[in-house]
Amino acid sequence: AMMLTTIVAVSQSSTRTQLVGESTNGAITVFGALDRQVRYSDSINYPGTAASGKRYVEFRTPAESTATRVTTCTQWMFDPAQKSLSSRTWPDLAGSAATPWVIRLSNVIDDQTPGSPYPFALVPVGLSGSSMQQLIVALHAGNQALDQGAQFTSSFVARNSSTKSPSNADVNVDLVSDTPVCVRAGSRS
Repeated sequence: AMMLTTIVAVSQSSTRTQLVGESTNGAITVFGALDRQVRYSDSINYPGTAASGKRYVEFRTPAESTATRVTTCTQWMFDPAQKSLSSRTWPDLAGSAATPWVIRLSNVIDDQTPGSPYPFALVPVGLSGSSMQQLIVALHAGNQALDQGAQFTSSFVARNSSTKSPSNADVNVDLVSDTPVCVRAGSRS
């Protein structure tokens, strides 16, 4: 009985360690992708929630900062029902098609509390004294039932943004960009 108890305890500990490791690796990969993408953007929309409960953020990268020399839109989506974080891109041209969604992280735990923008938040130019927009992303990934996983929060600075970035303005303070970028019909559904 003692041996069986020890084996079960070691097995559970190993499973938890593996879960934390996988969650950490996944979150680090997501943050690496966001850092590369947001760094060169010139405008970030205020994040929003669709009627479906999915949460979105979009940002635009100017042509001179892309490999294709075409202004590109990037959209990230957190789907609480699927517990996933996904992204897609499209050229910022009329009639262009978006790439299919790519799941970047699974087993994302929904830590949203009333009034919180989990997992995306925009810090507009001037709010924190910064001369550039910042996207804050907070992630909690792992197994909610076991209360195991990894939690990370990071701020990404859009180095090409400024007070002139169209999505920065929110005159009526409703947390919606007055002039959003990368708007597509049905893109937040």
